[in-house]
Amino acid sequence: MLKISEQEMREGAQRARDVFMLQRLRSPAEAEKGFDALWERFGLDPEQRDELIEHLVDLLPVTGVPEIEGPATWGLLAGVLVGLLIADSATPVDGFDDLPLAA
Repeated sequence: MLKISEQEMREGAQRARDVFMLQRLRSPAEAEKGFDALWERFGLDPEQRDELIEHLVDLLPVTGVPEIEGPATWGLLAGVLVGLLIADSATPVDGFDDLPLAA
């Protein structure tokens, strides 16, 4: 289990804030590339992201209303990204030395 200290929570939340602020300053195309790179940094390729989105849609309390489904799903997806950034802040830099790295 990953234990997250108050300091690590603050650092991760600040990182998330910085990422989202930076993305707002970019053009839509640049922002999309930035988010794609971030997801890939966390090991999710486009196909895995699509699968994650499908799972998030399944969590929605309302279905069949695209005007609600779209923004709600993207909000959940942003929350997943924030959670990953917080978890990453709590992971020691050398904490996974014994794991094989994928190129």
